[in-house]
Parts: sequence; structure tokens; C-alpha cells
Amino acid sequence: MKRITFYMASILCLISCNNRIFDNGDELEEGRITLNMSDAVLQTYSNATTSECKIDTLWVLEFNSAGALLNSERILGTKILGNGQAIQLLPQLSFKPANGSRIVCIANTDTITYPYPNASSITLSNINTYFLLKENGYYFGGENLPMYGEIASWPSAYSCEMVRAVAKIQVQIGTDPSDVTGTFKPENVTYKIYNEAVGGYIQPQTTSPGIWGTSLRQTAEDYRLLQYQDVTEKEKTVYLYEFKSSVTTGSGTSVTNNLFSKDRQHIILKKNKNSVDTYYRLDFYDPMKKEFLDTKRNHHYIFNINRVGSEGYSTLTDAQNNPGNNIEYTVEVKDGSSHVTSNGQYAIVTSVETAYVQAGASNVAIATARFQLPTEMSGLGTGTVNTITVTDALPANSISLISPTALTNADVAITITTTLPFESAKIKLTLGNIVHYIVVKKMITV
Repeated sequence: MKRITFYMASILCLISCNNRIFDNGDELEEGRITLNMSDAVLQTYSNATTSECKIDTLWVLEFNSAGALLNSERILGTKILGNGQAIQLLPQLSFKPANGSRIVCIANTDTITYPYPNASSITLSNINTYFLLKENGYYFGGENLPMYGEIASWPSAYSCEMVRAVAKIQVQIGTDPSDVTGTFKPENVTYKIYNEAVGGYIQPQTTSPGIWGTSLRQTAEDYRLLQYQDVTEKEKTVYLYEFKSSVTTGSGTSVTNNLFSKDRQHIILKKNKNSVDTYYRLDFYDPMKKEFLDTKRNHHYIFNINRVGSEGYSTLTDAQNNPGNNIEYTVEVKDGSSHVTSNGQYAIVTSVETAYVQAGASNVAIATARFQLPTEMSGLGTGTVNTITVTDALPANSISLISPTALTNADVAITITTTLPFESAKIKLTLGNIVHYIVVKKMITV
């Protein structure tokens, strides 16, 4: 029996798992599968934690071209070497996939019985029926986040992109903020999310992501701003199921994607000053497109508080019934296919945040990049403020750009050449006052 070995390669910066792996045109060793997910590194404002990479239970399922189940195996997290670290080695599979089979990997669902009692009824199209997410799970601290990945046709690819089935939400005070109250500080502010989706799916659903309940729900915990130092990192992050919150309220009522509704999924900030509470509302809203946002799986939403214009509303009800016009903020969204850094006026968009390159590779196109502007600012970024430079190369001069250094509003390939030894580098993209990085790392094989 052929040995099927799994490796978990690291992908830096949250929640994105749609990064590319390069091998300079050479096919990887037959039978080797790589599960890509975010780096298990010390927590920063954007990087993944060890908990967000940890697997409690992994199901590996094989389906034929018609979607019928051929084989399945459940692997416990205790058998995964280095679980939660950058490279995680799994044991040998008990079956050899057939050529042309679709391989599905499912991590951290509530399905724990093995062999599954109704395995003969599982198909590729009904996975969500058999592999369940927690109906009321908050995944506090990022413990064992649910993930899903596929290899479309074995063995045409050995790289399985693992995508988390939840979104990551964080709130922070932006750089150089304006606060007329003088008391909007990390130690004074907590927040909750209201009108959130109650359940979700493990397999991506394009038509109806998210499940809503009969009543509007709030998160059970009080969460803190990222700058607050006196709590654990898990108390600064909320994980939500994907939900079409741009057009659906928390109770399932349809709304248009550009009009305020008090019943939309939203964040309420509570500031306490001298034992008096005041409240501010934040919405999942894109000021560039002037549209409300869906909560999507594998996306990272960072709310940046840029200006506090008053003491806020005196009651929670008032804050929920009115737009957040007493506070200015932007929502930075990072996802698995378009990685965006925005100041609310313009943005840098790249196809990846981290690219893995085979040691010794040369002339490798690692990503595409472009700038995004609203129509009323279409003149910005043309030949003056947009540059691409390389910084923090380790070791020095180990990576260089060979592509044009000017960004445009169309996708421009970023191409690099490498020399050995080469471990890690950052490519810095700037546009106006915003900075965006692409991390380049050597692909590690063992």
C-alpha cells in the first residue's frame, strides 16, 4: 500500500488559506498532500494563533466522479505530530485513493463517531447533513475552528487548501485617532456582536450561507479591543458563521444592501467612564462601495476606530436603533483570494498574503497586485504614491523583484528571483498612507 503522508505548511496572516505553493515546475513527490492554513505564530493584530491552526479531529473522505463515497477515515488530533504548529504530520491513510477521485478533508466538526453509522448515505452533495457545525458554538479563543478543503481530482494536485468555515472579527483603535471625549481607551471599552447567525455549514454554500434563528442573538462574552493588554488574546477575537448579512437581518428578514437597518448584524461598543456607560454602533459596511458586507468564511474583519466624535448614546437601545454617526471607523477585510488593506478611501489588493517558493526557484510570479479607488478619487495613485519595494529580507539580498514596480488598477504580476540560502522576505506595497505586505517563504519539505 502506498504511504499517503500529510504535511501542514504555514501561511502567514490570518485567516487566508487560498495562497499558492510553487515548486519551480517540478511535480511534488507522488502521494504527498499538503494542507495549507494560517501560520501558528505568536498572536499579532493579523496573524493566526496556534489555536486557529489546531485540529481536534480530521475526516479524510474519497468520492468518485459521481459524488459517491468510496472511503473515509477519521484521524484524531492526538495522532497529528506537531498539531497547531507550522508543520503538522499526519499518520498513514488506511486506503489508497483512486485516480480521478475527489478528496475531501473536514476538520473540527461535531461528527465524532467512527465508522460513521450511515456512511453509505454520505455523498459529496450532502456533506453538510452529516458533518455538523455547533448550532450555538462561539469557538471562544479559536479552539478547533471548523475547516473544509478539497482536492478536485486525485492525483492532479497534492495541495489541499483548508478554509475555515467561520469569520474572524476584531476591533482596534486605528493609527493617529481623534477622540474628542479623551476617554475612549482600550481599558474603558468592551464590545459584543448582536443579531448574528445562529448556525452554519462546513461545506461552502454559494446560495444560502448561514442559518438564522427565530430570535436575535448576541455573543455571550464581552470582548476587548486589540490594544488592551490585561486579558488573554482569546478575549479580543470573535468567530462568526458566514451569513448574508448584506441582505438579511439576524431574524431572516430581507433588506437591501445599501440601507441602514437596526436589525442587521452589528457591533455595539460600550465605554465606561466613572461608572457611566455610553454606547456606539459599528456596522459591517464598506464605505468605498457604500454597501453593507456579508460575513464570509475564512475572512478577517478588522474594525479600525479612527474618530470618536461624542460620548455616544446613553442607552443600548438608542445605539442599536441609530447608525454610528458619532464614531468614524473603517472595516479592513482580508480573505483567501483578494487580500485588501484599505483606509476607507482607497485600497491595495493582492491575490495572496503569503507565497511559498521552492528553494532555488527563479523568475517565479508569486502574486498579482492592483490598487482600488472609488470613482470620485480616480485620479489618486497614478504614478506618484504607488511603489513596490522589498524590505526585511532574511538573509539580506536573498530576494529581488524583477517585475515592474508600478501598481495599476489592473492586476499586475509580481515576479521574484531567489538565491540560496533563503528563508523569508517581505515585499512592501504602498499607496498613499497605507502599507500592505506580501510574505515570501521557502517551502519546507521533510
